[in-house]
Amino acid sequence: MNEPGPVMCRANVARCSVEECAERLEQDGLKIAPARFATHAFALVNGAPANGGIFGVNAWREGWFEVQDEGSQLIVAALEAKAGERVLDACAGNGGKTLAIAAEMKFGEVCVFDIDRRRLAHLEANAERAGSRDMVTTVQGTSLQDLAPQSFDAVLVDAPCSSVGALRRTPSLRHMHDDPNELAKIQLGILREAAALVKPGGRLVYATCSVLSFENHEVVRAFESEFADIYEPLPFDDAFIAASRERDREHERSLLPHLHGTDGFFIARFRNRSNF
Repeated sequence: MNEPGPVMCRANVARCSVEECAERLEQDGLKIAPARFATHAFALVNGAPANGGIFGVNAWREGWFEVQDEGSQLIVAALEAKAGERVLDACAGNGGKTLAIAAEMKFGEVCVFDIDRRRLAHLEANAERAGSRDMVTTVQGTSLQDLAPQSFDAVLVDAPCSSVGALRRTPSLRHMHDDPNELAKIQLGILREAAALVKPGGRLVYATCSVLSFENHEVVRAFESEFADIYEPLPFDDAFIAASRERDREHERSLLPHLHGTDGFFIARFRNRSNF
């Protein structure tokens, strides 16, 4: 986690194919390399352009690609959002995963919620640029409990966390001292509220940008003990990355910088088996 992370991007397949995006960027003098795992990911070999940075690249301005770590893209892949579905990004932040979900779906509805409404301020403009504005809806309410129960085909909980998985990008995180117990309580609380929103047969994905078990495996174990009669593990298939930690079970994956080249992430997923 001490080595600087590469500049990873996602081709916006709502606007272009991966091949078209790569060709255009190379015409603009940007050298790119394919990613190892995520279908639409690529790296800028020489980093961001010196003049104007990423935001000065015409292809970015026109919504052909987004800057997004490969691990974040794999979280979206784990959700398996399908065309025509109604999906909730329950901790949407600035909407990076929201736009990736919308691009995967092609059509449908992606609802976004975040307790910090300021973080959603730029999402509408970014969705317009990405060609997904008609699909993205900011849901109203002060908490997830204000939303209609069992109203989503899939829900993503990209929970607030210590962010230690992103240390290589934000070294100042080393000096933050969040209370581990308090963080875990918040994460489990959000997961509980999100669980009520998934339709029977629908999918629930829990993710963090952390490699710490108290935010990951332990939160998931607590959730499973409470919701065993409603939720079942949704295993990853062979096409997804293999388990990398002993504690990872069939429905859990840890992404580690030294193994996968991504930031550090954790993903777990479930299916609502009630009346299914």
